[in-house]
Amino acid sequence: MNIFKFFLPVFFTFFSLNIFSETLTLAEVYEIALKEDPQLKIAQATYKANKEAKAKGIAGLLPTITTRATTNWNESEVIKGGSVTFDEEGSSGNNSYSYSADLVQPIFRLDRWFQFGQGRAMSEVAKAQFGYAQQETILRVTETYFNLLKAKKDLEVAKSEEAAIKKQRDRSKRLFEEGVSSVTEFQEAQAFYDLAKVSTIAGEGQLEFAREALIAIIGEAPELKDLNQDFPISSPNPKSQEEWVGTALSNNFLLKAAQMATTAAKRNARSKLSNHLPDVDLVGNITRNTNRTISGFSGNSFSFDETEIENTRYSLQFSWPLMAGGLVSSERREAYALLEKAKQEEILAERSTIRDVKSRYSSVLTNLANVKARNQALTSSELALKATRFGYESDTRNIVDLLNAEKSFFSAQRDLNSARYDFILSEFALKIASGSLSPRDVYDLSNFMTE
Repeated sequence: MNIFKFFLPVFFTFFSLNIFSETLTLAEVYEIALKEDPQLKIAQATYKANKEAKAKGIAGLLPTITTRATTNWNESEVIKGGSVTFDEEGSSGNNSYSYSADLVQPIFRLDRWFQFGQGRAMSEVAKAQFGYAQQETILRVTETYFNLLKAKKDLEVAKSEEAAIKKQRDRSKRLFEEGVSSVTEFQEAQAFYDLAKVSTIAGEGQLEFAREALIAIIGEAPELKDLNQDFPISSPNPKSQEEWVGTALSNNFLLKAAQMATTAAKRNARSKLSNHLPDVDLVGNITRNTNRTISGFSGNSFSFDETEIENTRYSLQFSWPLMAGGLVSSERREAYALLEKAKQEEILAERSTIRDVKSRYSSVLTNLANVKARNQALTSSELALKATRFGYESDTRNIVDLLNAEKSFFSAQRDLNSARYDFILSEFALKIASGSLSPRDVYDLSNFMTE
């Protein structure tokens, strides 16, 4: 029993450490972000609020029912004159109460029909904006994920570079102390080593910053899986830039939002114009009045007379606003100005969409070429480093040549890592510009991730 008590907390500690030290793929991080990301939750709440515009527009076309109830107690007292009183003080009174209900059904309310159309369009605007927010979450999570991976790999390369240069520094120091090499070589090696240490410190700072960026989204910074070498670096599909532009003009969520905002502005302008027209409503009313009056007094008790009347009325109500101090005309001018603003914003959104797609398409092609070039550069720098080491050992190259070759090799490693991640992010940026980015892209990418 004592052994069990000892090992139980150890077991739970080990189990919890295994949970939080689990290495996650991009898809797993994205699934956490769907539950924990504050920005996405804000967008979702905003969408839920804004989509109610349609329901509010419908409400203006549906009947409304209003009920009222009142009760009154009336007392009267004979101050002078009169021949009849009901109590010793010469006063009398009655109690009345009533209930009523009004039903109003709009028959001809052209402004409300346009307001309903405006509300429906505004709900579509909210839907498009939320669709973009969902795509933006995919891109933001992916970018943060790879920024953390990049910072981690850059730090690993920086530490490897520092260790390699330290080895050369220590060797040059030993040779200097033995009188084999000059102090200049040792000082050169020391300078390279100091710069390598600075790179390591900077890398540690960048890693911490990247971790905090991920924590801001999902609340934690777990270990992440990297892409394996099987991930294809290939041209965008479709290959035609014009096809991407065509897709964007049909699917880009920001463009859709701008288009529906123009529709909503048109409905609003027509609604304000319709305020000059008459309104016709069907009105139904039912009222019940009850009146209780003191009719007599005997001993210590009163007697009452009670009457009850119920009225039912149906009517067509016609109203026509003839003058409102210029308010109706002012609202109409304002609405048409806002319509012109919405039209221009739609034009701007369309042109921006075309520009973004073309720019990001070119970026994908550039990053594709960059990956290929960085691959070749890494191979070349590795061969150059081997040749320089051989030359240094043969006394045909000096320590500076060797250290520069070391730096070039490690720099090529960093550049290749960055190029691969930049290519992926540029592909996602192209897809979000065209409106085609989806969670499927995240899961497809995660299939090429290993620990």
